[in-house]
Amino acid sequence: MVDDIVYYISIFLCISLSSYYKKIENADAKRNYGVGLGILVTCLICGQHIYHTLLLVWGNVVIIKCCDKRYVHQLSMVYTWTYLLYMHFNLVSSVYVKWLHQTMALRLVGLAFELSSVEKIHSSSMSSLKLPIGDSDVPPVEPSAVDIISYTCFFIGLHKGPYYKWKIFYDHFKSPFGVMGDCRIITAQKLNKAFVCGLGYVVLSLRYSSKIYYEDDFYVQHGSDYRFLYNVPQLASYFLYSQMLMMLCTSVYTESGFGVYPAKCEPVPGHGPTKRDSLLKLVANTPDAALEQEYNFAMLKCFQNEKLLWGPKMKDTVNGWDLPTRYWFDTNIYHNLIRSTKEVRKASTFFAWSVWLGPTLQQLIFSSTLWVYIHLEAEYSGLYDTTGSTKTAWNIGFTIMRLFCLIYLTPCIAISDPQTALRYYNSLFWMFHFILLIFLVGAVVAYKTIGRRQ
Repeated sequence: MVDDIVYYISIFLCISLSSYYKKIENADAKRNYGVGLGILVTCLICGQHIYHTLLLVWGNVVIIKCCDKRYVHQLSMVYTWTYLLYMHFNLVSSVYVKWLHQTMALRLVGLAFELSSVEKIHSSSMSSLKLPIGDSDVPPVEPSAVDIISYTCFFIGLHKGPYYKWKIFYDHFKSPFGVMGDCRIITAQKLNKAFVCGLGYVVLSLRYSSKIYYEDDFYVQHGSDYRFLYNVPQLASYFLYSQMLMMLCTSVYTESGFGVYPAKCEPVPGHGPTKRDSLLKLVANTPDAALEQEYNFAMLKCFQNEKLLWGPKMKDTVNGWDLPTRYWFDTNIYHNLIRSTKEVRKASTFFAWSVWLGPTLQQLIFSSTLWVYIHLEAEYSGLYDTTGSTKTAWNIGFTIMRLFCLIYLTPCIAISDPQTALRYYNSLFWMFHFILLIFLVGAVVAYKTIGRRQ
C-alpha cells in the first residue's frame, strides 16, 4: 500500500513540476532540473534497492564508454538482461521497482544500439548496408558518461515509459517545439481519460477481486464455466488499468512539452520524426516557419485501441499494444541484433521480450501460448483464402478465437503466485491448449492434403 502511494504521488509530482520545467530557458539548467527530479523519483521508488539501480547504470556506462562500438550493443544487452534476471530471482520488491528498471534497461541498451549503428555507418565495409528505421537518424554526438546517466535518469518517462531514443532526448534541448503545442489542453484531456479509466478499474476491482483465485471456494463451489468467465472482468480491469497508467505517464510528457513535433514530419512512437528532416531544421531555426506548422504528440501514442478491441487477429492485438516498447524490440532485436532467418529473429525477439518482462511461470505460459497461436493464425491464413469472399466469416472466426485466447490467458496477468496459476489451469484441464493442439494437427493434415492435390 505504501509503495502504491509513493509511486502515484511521484507521478503527480512530476506532472505538477513539469510546468515549471517547461518555463526554464537555459538548456543546461533545464536538463539538470529534469535529471535531479528523476534521481529523486528513482530514490523514492527504489528505496533500499537503489544500489541495484546504480550497478545497472554504471555497468552500462563502463560498457558503452570502454568497449568496441561494433559489439557494444551485444555486451550491453547481455549485461543488462542478465542483471534483470538476477533482480527477478533475488530481489524482493514492488512491481514499481521492476517497471523503473525495465525502463532504464530499454534506454541503456537502446543507446548502445544507436551507437553501434553509428559505427556501422562509419565502417567502410558496412557503407552499403540498409539499416532499419532509426539508424539513418544517428546520434549527432557520442554521449559522455554524464550524458548517459542524465538520459537514463531523466524524469520524463521514468515511471513506465513510453520509451524514446537518445537522439530524441538530445534534440529536446536544441529545438523550440516544446512551447508550440497545446500542452496544457492535451494534459487535461489525458488526466480526464485517466480518471475515467481509473474509476472503471476501481469499480471492477471491487466487484470482481483477483483475490478469489487464491480461495478454495473458487475451485470447489463453482464450475469450469464460471471460473473461465470470471476472467472477462479481470481482462477488462487490466485493460483499463494499463490505459490509466499510460495516460498518467504521458501527461508528464505533454505538460513538459516533450515529444511534440510538426505533424508533417510524421512522428512515430519511440522513434520520433520519420520524414522531412529539412523541414525539422527549418522550423527549429526559423520562428516564422515554426508558427505556421501544426504540431502533435503522435510520438507518445501507446495503444491502437481499434486493433486491441476488434483485431481481428492476435497479431493485430500484439502489434497494437505498447507501441514504443514494440518499436524498441522490433528495431533493435528483430532487425539489428541477429542476422538470421525471419523465424529465428521472431523467436529471439519474443524470447528477449519475455525475459525483459520477467521469466515467471505465468509469463512462460502466456508467451509460449501467444507464440503458438500467432503462428497457427499465419498457417491457416496461408492454407486457405481468408481475404476473398469468405473474408468476413474468417474474420469473425479469428475474432472469436482471439478473445477466447485472451480471456484464457488473463490469469497469467492477474495471478502472481505460480502454484495458484497451475491450480487454476489444472481446474480447466488446460482446455485451450488442447484446442490449439487440435488446430495444430488440423494444420498439418491440411498442409499435406493440399500438397498432394498440387
